[in-house]
Amino acid sequence: MAMFSQKSKILAQYLYILSMVFLCAGFLISYFTYNLVSPFLTGYALYGITRYLWLLMPALAIFYLLLFFFRMYLDLNISTLKNDILKLFEITAISVFFIYALLFMFKITYVSRLFIGYFAVYSFFFLLFADYAGRRLAVGLKRRGYSYRNILLVSGKEGGESLRNAIKSQEYLGVRIVKETGLGNLGEIPDFVVNNPVDEVVFNVRGEDLPGLNDIILLLEEEGITVKILTDFIPFRYSKVSFESSAGFNFISFHTAPQDDVRLLLKRIIDITFTISGLIVFLVPSLVASLIIKLSSKGPVLYKSKRIGLNGRTFTFYKFRTMYLGSDDLREEYIKKYSTDGIEIKMKNDPRITKIGRFLRKTSLDELPQFYNVLRGDMSLVGPRPPMPDEVLKYSIEQRRRLSMKPGITCLWQVSGRSKLSFNEKVGLDLKYIDNWSLKLDFIILLKTVPAVIFAKGAL
Repeated sequence: MAMFSQKSKILAQYLYILSMVFLCAGFLISYFTYNLVSPFLTGYALYGITRYLWLLMPALAIFYLLLFFFRMYLDLNISTLKNDILKLFEITAISVFFIYALLFMFKITYVSRLFIGYFAVYSFFFLLFADYAGRRLAVGLKRRGYSYRNILLVSGKEGGESLRNAIKSQEYLGVRIVKETGLGNLGEIPDFVVNNPVDEVVFNVRGEDLPGLNDIILLLEEEGITVKILTDFIPFRYSKVSFESSAGFNFISFHTAPQDDVRLLLKRIIDITFTISGLIVFLVPSLVASLIIKLSSKGPVLYKSKRIGLNGRTFTFYKFRTMYLGSDDLREEYIKKYSTDGIEIKMKNDPRITKIGRFLRKTSLDELPQFYNVLRGDMSLVGPRPPMPDEVLKYSIEQRRRLSMKPGITCLWQVSGRSKLSFNEKVGLDLKYIDNWSLKLDFIILLKTVPAVIFAKGAL
């Protein structure tokens, strides 16, 4: 349960801005540090500072986005400062990686890598200071009651202790119970909310009790007080809950796949940006692979097949051809002979695969044409791998949930064992990815994909 105070969220935004100010200071100090120290080490100094100020804007944008992705400053409990040290180190490392990539991509050679190194060190310590300052500020505000969100808890069923304890455990986030009452005392609520500061009323009631709450809920609406109703009487195990209003009707929405439009839009922007960069970087290897495939065996360079995407949508899937022509006709026969689950074929020396195909699969270079699928919007860089239609027909109801998110080029199980995993283990990791999706998780999977591909970890 995440009952974050709205004022705490606003405070986090102020701390993001404060962090940007500190990063600007770190950039300037890095410049002067380089010019003070490096002439003794290398014999030369940097150009005038105006020559480098352009780099500050993309650097600040990268840091800001990562602070947002990592959800920094939302949990300002002073005891968790140690936990943020690793997060801030990750944010700094990823940001510097992108800055170096930017310099490399545009072939900017006059920006010293040592200068960026100084900036990385100062950035890390300044972000730590901003984190500590934010925590001290939050403590001061809460002592004065500024950022507390006052809750009136209405319990109408047994076992309400768990909710009460959960709310009390989040007091450091700016959430506190100012009164607790039962359904038999609803008449006390109007006077209490008039004479006391109350930000929201939480109803922990049974489903059959809801009709009797209409009048009090309407009254609270008139007062402008937030109302929350615990929905544990609705039997959902994995779903997240949201409220929607459409065409004049109000709905409670239950969804297992991510529905955050802003973060999904950012995921799409990242997909397009990285894909265009990947097409440029792998242009020559792709051309070389195409030529070798064409010369080494009969058949087209690209392998095209129908795959199942988001929520059962069918699309054309592209790979470099790694098998001899006509191998698809043997698929059912090989499934009967070499599959333990009736879905996947696992053979260490599959005779259908060409010599160049083995190399392409080991290095994952056969996946490069899927960048086109990403640009079309059929796939994402990260997501469950797209299955064939005949595979989906064999899915259980639970396994079909892996279709609730757009498929990807790489996924959680590809960095956790790849072909060594059973089909059920792969599905389990796909569902874990869907249930815990975040942009941070996507970044982690992308970073882990590189060594998994280089060392062909788990590849057949």
